[in-house]
Amino acid sequence: MKLSISKNVHLVEPGDFEPTDHWYPRVLNSNIHPLVAYFLNLSHEQIAERYHRLHPQSDLETLMEILRYQPQYFRWAGTDLMHVTNHEGNRKLTVIETNSCPSGQKSMPLLDLNVEQGGYKRLIEQTFKPMVNAHQMEGALAVIYDKNPMENIGYAATVADVFGENVYLAKFDKADIDPPVKFEDGVMFIKNEKEEWVQIRASFRYVTQEPWTRLPEKTKTLILNPIEACLAGGRNKEIASAAYDVFNEKYKDKGIGIFTPKTFRKVKYAELQGHFDRLGGSMVIKVPDSNAGQGVYTVISQSELDHAMSEIDPNDEYLIQELIHSNFSRNLDPTSAWYHVGTIPDSKGRSFAFDLRLMMHATEEGIRPLAVYSRRSRFPLNQELPEDMNSWEVYGTNLSIKGEDGWTYADERLMLFDIRNFGQLGLGIDELIKGFVQSTMAVYAIDQNAIKSYGNSAIKDYINH
Repeated sequence: MKLSISKNVHLVEPGDFEPTDHWYPRVLNSNIHPLVAYFLNLSHEQIAERYHRLHPQSDLETLMEILRYQPQYFRWAGTDLMHVTNHEGNRKLTVIETNSCPSGQKSMPLLDLNVEQGGYKRLIEQTFKPMVNAHQMEGALAVIYDKNPMENIGYAATVADVFGENVYLAKFDKADIDPPVKFEDGVMFIKNEKEEWVQIRASFRYVTQEPWTRLPEKTKTLILNPIEACLAGGRNKEIASAAYDVFNEKYKDKGIGIFTPKTFRKVKYAELQGHFDRLGGSMVIKVPDSNAGQGVYTVISQSELDHAMSEIDPNDEYLIQELIHSNFSRNLDPTSAWYHVGTIPDSKGRSFAFDLRLMMHATEEGIRPLAVYSRRSRFPLNQELPEDMNSWEVYGTNLSIKGEDGWTYADERLMLFDIRNFGQLGLGIDELIKGFVQSTMAVYAIDQNAIKSYGNSAIKDYINH
């Protein structure tokens, strides 16, 4: 990549893409599992028909409508799901959260070995480029970000290649008192090497840390994703949960719904103890607008509750979810208790909790899966937790670690969907289909909430194009 042309800005040119810079080393040397490749190539008709076979009460025509949906705001998303079972052995994929502008490309083996830019290129060519082409505005192209340079430099280089023009790559940190990005009357500008402000016609965005502090609504510069997608649930767990409930009520007669752990919204600090007691001495506390594993507390004891309450703001309201448990217990409510299926036991008999990150994007044919990988917990589900260890070690799967000098990733817990790792997860193609349909419904619900909350967007020109 070229040297900085100004503070926190690089100019990326066509031909700058270097695969070794944009994937974890072990991903570069991995081969996608054939079953995963087969799943990624399934048509909407195949996915809907199979989901209908697995859920006979579901309406096939409604499933097709949702898979073919064209989001106006939320055109690139990632859901985190978990593989769970209940007392009767009914296995499901449950939606834990949905993210606008998700990470994941660096963890995804190539679907086609002849396309070295992999999912980076599919997202830029099939989602970003048609939007930009339909957006009539003068100016340069940009990628703005606040973490994850491995992927964002890759996106900038891909945009440069796909459009055949130079791209401004700008770091847009929340704490930056002199940022290289600004907005005037809804138009984005980025500072160049001459300290001049360059107008931007369209920008790919990976600004994920409280992005509403920097990005305005209703921008004239095209942004993927616009801030409206975050505000409507893509970066707020509480608003997303409400959107899921609206979706489930609307479609209950069609036999479909978004499955999540039992959730309580707008829980006051003083009410946390009561929820803990009613839920049988375990729960998950979530700060609604946190992400990357920050602001999430798994609680399985009074001491963990006391610790969580010492860390969070007494003046805020919280999202409470029923914990997905490590092992079967007769003390739990059989009507609502769910358990981690976990990984296939290893040679030492250990099974770990894991999640699935499923990234998807809007294409001209509808919503399509783009990348998928898993992350496992540090400590196994089926061993006694040492007294000096907290329950996050058993239940927490996020790889992001926030240090004093920025973000790092515990990639030793990354489970690739490749020939070597995928079998350890115990997943089949039916689970991938169920997860994708759940994820698509979540994206649909949040996008519908954005339309209701913010009206039509600049993207509608492309949707109607």
